[in-house]
Amino acid sequence: MFMETITVPKAELEQLHRELETLRNSGLYKRLLEFEKNIAESKRFTRKDLGF
Repeated sequence: MFMETITVPKAELEQLHRELETLRNSGLYKRLLEFEKNIAESKRFTRKDLGF
C-alpha cells in the first residue's frame, strides 16, 4: 500500500481530536457500534424492533 505524509496545522489537528471525542461520546455513535456488532453476529431485526 502506498502511504503519503501530510502536514496538518496543530490547531486543526486539535480540532479534529475534539470532534472525534465528541462523536465517540454520542449516543448515535454507540448505536452505530451496536448495529455493526449485531450485523457481525448475523442478527436480524424488523423495522418495529428498531423503532421505525
